[in-house]
Order: sequence, then structure tokens, then C-alpha cells
Amino acid sequence: MYYLMKLELKKHKIGWYIKGAVLANLIIVGMLALLTLIEKLEGETIFRTANDFFMFSGLLIRGTFIVFAAVLISKIIIDEFKNRTSFVMFSYPIDRKKIMATKLILIFSLTLITMILSTCFVVFSFIGLNEVFQLTPNLEFSEQLIRPELMRMMAFNLAGPGASLVPLYFGMRKFSTPATIVSGVLITIFTNSSFGSDFSLVNLFYTPIGLSFIAIGIIFFTIRNMNRLELN
Repeated sequence: MYYLMKLELKKHKIGWYIKGAVLANLIIVGMLALLTLIEKLEGETIFRTANDFFMFSGLLIRGTFIVFAAVLISKIIIDEFKNRTSFVMFSYPIDRKKIMATKLILIFSLTLITMILSTCFVVFSFIGLNEVFQLTPNLEFSEQLIRPELMRMMAFNLAGPGASLVPLYFGMRKFSTPATIVSGVLITIFTNSSFGSDFSLVNLFYTPIGLSFIAIGIIFFTIRNMNRLELN
């Protein structure tokens, strides 16, 4: 399976993904800094506490890379069927189920690693900028605060890649790239939704966990049906 993953990485050339992830991180840090500028100009308080900052930055990171995962599903799986290159893929002397499982593990791993690295980059970059330029007086970051909040964000990051595989179901229905990516965007909107002023899905750990269980079911049925899938 390790060699299959290397083959997939070589075939799909994920340089675009790495460049996109770096650019997305810079944009997220820029957006967070811009919000503090708006605070000063408008006289409004956007980040009342450091907890608000951690919640909002986690929301941006997970939302961004759930959409990135949908693009990965589209390029690594859906396009293979849509462009009929799956004929070549399934001509390998390797079980179809193993090939599909390898692709999904690759997408899950890339999303998980990217979310973890992005969380560290965005949080510490913003804290560094805040220390140097005094972006906002409302945010005070101490080691006692940063450590548990980072652990909390990492817990969400562990569940996030599972939820990001749900678009596989919509993409595999008609081998549709738009359906895959749009469903990724909709999942991002859903997981970051608020209902009234008191209830929000952003801080509910059960939301990505529930979506991860749904994704496990989708993966199970997709892999189980691989040998029966017609490639006309």
C-alpha cells in the first residue's frame, strides 16, 4: 500500500496542493490581521477574548481544508472515472478495493497533516505579529491559554479529515466534479453554522465526529462495491 501511495503522489503531482495550502495559510493570517485593523477603524470588538480568536481561526482552517479535500477527491478519484483512466488503473494486478482504499487513505492523510501544520502556522504567526505590531489590546496569549486551546483545535483537526470525505458520496453518484466540490462547500457551511445567538455547531465536537461516522459508512459501501462497478 505504501508503494501505491507513492505511485498516486507521483501520478497526481500534488505540488499544486502544497502551493495552494501555503497561499491559503497566508490569506488566513492576513484575514485575521485585517479583522484587528477593522476593529481599530470601526471601533468594534471582533475578538473579545483569545478564545474567540482560537475559535474563529479554527473555523477558517477546517473550512478551507474541507474544501481542499473535496478538490483532492475530485482529482484523485472522480476524474479517474470521468476521464476513463480508471480502465488503466484497474488493469493493475492489484485488487480494486486496495487501490480505492489507498486513494482514500492518501486524501485523509494529506488533509490531516495539512490541518495540523496550518493550525500551528496560523496560530503562532498571528501571535508573533500581535507581539511585534500590537494588533489588538484585547488578546493576551499566555502559555497556560495557548496549550489547551491548541490541544482542542488539534482534537477538531483529527475529526475534520473524516468529515471531509463525505463529498465522496455525491461525487461517485454521477462521477461529477462540481457535485464533489459543492458538497464540500456545503459541509463547510453546515459545520460552521449558528442558529440564533446561543447555539452554534462550530464548537460542537460531535458535529465532525458524526460526519466522520457517515463518511466511514460511505467509504465502506464504496469500497465494497468497487468490484461490481461497471466501467463503461
